[in-house]
Amino acid sequence: MPNDDKNEEEQLQQYHMRQRQALNNAYAALEGQKTSQSFAAFTFEEAVDQQIELIEGSGTQLRPNELERVEKLKTELVSAVAQLKEVPPEQFLEPDADEDVNTA
Repeated sequence: MPNDDKNEEEQLQQYHMRQRQALNNAYAALEGQKTSQSFAAFTFEEAVDQQIELIEGSGTQLRPNELERVEKLKTELVSAVAQLKEVPPEQFLEPDADEDVNTA
């Protein structure tokens, strides 16, 4: 009798596994079809429009567009270089061949 219970439990387990596999396969097929349709509906023109919007579209202070980001980087870099140019040469450390790397 104990073998019968174990065998019956194993069959029930297999039955439930097949049900889950069937549901999983059906769901995967539907999701795959949905993804394929949405990908097929996305055109090159839409991709270009999205890139243009990303580059020059309206931005916010927290999320500026790409042109604003580049302009900010340029301004900060020019400012940093101007400040560096004002530092007297005496304040720079002399090169040390034992400590420095990638120097000619």
